[in-house]
Amino acid sequence: MMIDRNRFILYHGRSHEEVQACRAYVKTWWQEELAARLEIADQVCENKFIFNLPWDMEQTAEIVAFGEALDWTYMPGKDVEFVYQMNRHRYWICLGQAYAITGMERYVKMFVSQMANWICDNTINTETMQKTWRTIEAGIRAENWIKAMGYMVKSPHITDQVLEAFAESMLLHAQYLAESRKSFSTKSNWGIMESSGLFAIGKMLEECAADQGVKQRGREYARLALERLENQLVTQVMTDGVHWEQSPMYHNEVLRCCLEVLRLAGIYQVEVPAKILTMTKAMAYADRFWQKPDGTQLAGGDSDSTDIRDILTTSALQFKDPVLKSGAYPRLDYESIWDYGQAAALTYEALDAKEPEELLVWQRESGNWYLRSDWGSSADYLHVRCGGLGGGHGHFDKLHLDLVINGEDFLIDPGRYTYVDGEERRRLKSAAAHNTVLVDGQEYTHCLDAWGVSGLHSAVNGSCKRKGSYTYIQCGHTGYVQQGVLVNRRILAIGTKIYIVCDEFCGSGSHRYSQHFHMAPECHVSVSEGQDNTVSVSGNTFEAKMCCLSEHVTMKLEAFPVSRHYNQMEQAESVIFCTKPEAAVSQSDSASAKTESMITVIFCSDQENEQQHMEAYTAERIPVFSSAQGRCLEQCEAEGILLTCQKEQYFIVIAHVEAGADCDYIGAMNHYGLGRVMAAKLLPEEVNQRHMPGEEQGMTILCW
Repeated sequence: MMIDRNRFILYHGRSHEEVQACRAYVKTWWQEELAARLEIADQVCENKFIFNLPWDMEQTAEIVAFGEALDWTYMPGKDVEFVYQMNRHRYWICLGQAYAITGMERYVKMFVSQMANWICDNTINTETMQKTWRTIEAGIRAENWIKAMGYMVKSPHITDQVLEAFAESMLLHAQYLAESRKSFSTKSNWGIMESSGLFAIGKMLEECAADQGVKQRGREYARLALERLENQLVTQVMTDGVHWEQSPMYHNEVLRCCLEVLRLAGIYQVEVPAKILTMTKAMAYADRFWQKPDGTQLAGGDSDSTDIRDILTTSALQFKDPVLKSGAYPRLDYESIWDYGQAAALTYEALDAKEPEELLVWQRESGNWYLRSDWGSSADYLHVRCGGLGGGHGHFDKLHLDLVINGEDFLIDPGRYTYVDGEERRRLKSAAAHNTVLVDGQEYTHCLDAWGVSGLHSAVNGSCKRKGSYTYIQCGHTGYVQQGVLVNRRILAIGTKIYIVCDEFCGSGSHRYSQHFHMAPECHVSVSEGQDNTVSVSGNTFEAKMCCLSEHVTMKLEAFPVSRHYNQMEQAESVIFCTKPEAAVSQSDSASAKTESMITVIFCSDQENEQQHMEAYTAERIPVFSSAQGRCLEQCEAEGILLTCQKEQYFIVIAHVEAGADCDYIGAMNHYGLGRVMAAKLLPEEVNQRHMPGEEQGMTILCW
């Protein structure tokens, strides 16, 4: 025998008492999750497959039934992702858990049958290496096979012959992964999944093999896996903890693999390189910072709106970290109780939870900003994104913002839906699908196919500042430089319910500019009667109003697809503010560069019973003056905004040129300053003093 059954049980099996404890735990705390796993196990016993577990990377929405014979390369429709999901065998863990819960041998018999069928039908060759034997699937399978066998190894249906076939296939997997040397794996999430699987097989062989030669091979595989993993993490993870591919979905797949390596290292009592520990924890903290109030990850890039509290639970347990636990479940999640056991459950529940101190977080290297009112589930939350593309999984989302009010989605990223090249794939990757700007209605990057692009452009001008109730975020990009335009976005937040979004376009010639905003499907959107370029938005607990203050602007509402999960689509509303072409011609001077702008103000408020209370929120443009010269500045130099928010009023100045000459001490309403972005809360008597003599007051400078 290649594998010593007793040694395998020691490391991967469970005692009768442990199974009983886990069974009681999930029946008490995770009934829905248990029911979902049992349903999957029952479907698999009938050769029916649906991939709808939370971390199935490409979920499916419909059951595919095979009848008696399985076809491991069957592809319903045009999406090959079904083949990949089918060959990752995550559902075998469901069979194992169903066996642990019920003791019914039919789950083991189906596992044995399907494993034998897969081994027989899938030899490694040029063709299978493109579908069933891609290296990423080989790495993922390693974890799933070993975990599944751990649940069922004590069954009488796991004969010596079955265990031998399992071990031989795992050895083949390890050899295949070890011999796969490609730079793509060093820079891709694939590599980390491959290394995680290689480590799992290597340690199993080293500790459980009966043959000394196999033990030595296992030891070398495990060493190689850790060496590769360390190099891959150093290559792929930025110092702010964000995975370079810029998609939370794949960031978390990488994090899950790292956590699994650490779990196995704990079981086998293996010392892990310090960099792996440090970078795994940094990734978990990045998760905590971008976690939305409802517990989900952002749907940025190729991501689903997946709840990440389970990953933070595992992370908090692994690092005994109170801050990570503050974003996690109060007790071990469904999978973790099986993976770590009842003793770990007690350790975890004794761990305190502590919310992060920061309410404003700037992840500089990846280009992400987060502002929230608090760390509760009903918090307000702003995310701004302006970083690198992130490879094939990246979307064209520079300057994009997400907004959550009272814990409810308001402005969102529409997601990914599919990896099949075509209109849907390209539309959801486009800049027009994000809450950002377009110049002349053109994309700044273009799809070549489902993964390739033309046009790589840098993010620039990233900064942020917080003073009192004011928060300022700035970012720009070079995507339209070839058209003669540099775009720059300035966002000023007053508290967490008022936002001024100012987009600057510095260049020459005549251009048409547009701002795009995509609402969550739950939002009700309507045009405000009698108010030009204003829309009203209602959620379950909030009301909002969006006002575009720029002149010569048209507004259009249109339906837009939203995909919160792969293969699932719904419709939501979007609003587009666009400058009129004739206005662009009349305002632009092709001989010299100047800055044009679009300014949209977003007011948010708790929903109230009184009618029309959003009418008490208004925004208007105010001329800006040079105090020393008494000159009224042109709009291309500086703009003023007067905000009325029920009983409070604010005066905002945004200068489009640097301070100097007769633009160096500017303002209105007796409030002046030297900054590029300034704010002042007005006293009642100051509201009508738009440019009158009086004692000049200063302003809060957010950007010099």
